[in-house]
Amino acid sequence: MPLPGPSGSGPGRVPVVAPGVSTLATTGAAITVVSVVLVEFLAGLVGLLGTSTIVRPFRSHGGTSLVEAFVQTVFVARFPYHLAAFLVLAFLVPVVPRAPLPVVLLRAVLAGAAGTVALALVGIATGAYEAARQGSLGLGLGRLLVDVVTTPLQLGLPMTLMLVGSATAAWLWLGRHPR
Repeated sequence: MPLPGPSGSGPGRVPVVAPGVSTLATTGAAITVVSVVLVEFLAGLVGLLGTSTIVRPFRSHGGTSLVEAFVQTVFVARFPYHLAAFLVLAFLVPVVPRAPLPVVLLRAVLAGAAGTVALALVGIATGAYEAARQGSLGLGLGRLLVDVVTTPLQLGLPMTLMLVGSATAAWLWLGRHPR
C-alpha cells in the first residue's frame, strides 16, 4: 500500500536516508542500540560467571582482573560502535513506524556499517600506537591490520545482525505504541 506524499495528496515513498531529529527517531534508536548492549551484557556476564568458577573475578590474571576484562570487552571496546549506530539511527536513518520493514532493515544495516567504520577509525589510533610499540615493521603492520580491519569486522558483523533484529523489534513496538 503506497504511503501518502508529503502534502498528503497521492502516493509517496519513504526515503532511505531521512535526516532529522524527532522524539520518535531517538526512541527507536535507543530501543535498537540498548537492546544490542543488553544482549552483549548478558552474554558477557554468562562468560564472566563461567570463567570465575576457575579464576577469581577480582584477582589479576595476565595483567587484568576478569571484571576489568569484562568491562573492557563488553562496554569500552564496543562503545564507538554503539555511539555511531545510535547517532545514525537517531539523526540520519531513523527507525520509525511509517517506514516499510525493508527500509528499516536497510537502515539498521547502514547504522551497523557506520558502527563498524567507527571501530575501524578507533583501530587506526590504537593500531598505530601498538604498531609503534612492536619494534618490527612486519609485526607492526600486522597489528595495524588487526586493529583496523579484522577486529572491527569481527565485532561489527554480529552486532549488525543483532541491530537488524532489534531494529525490527523497535519498529514493531513503535508501531503499536505511537507517541
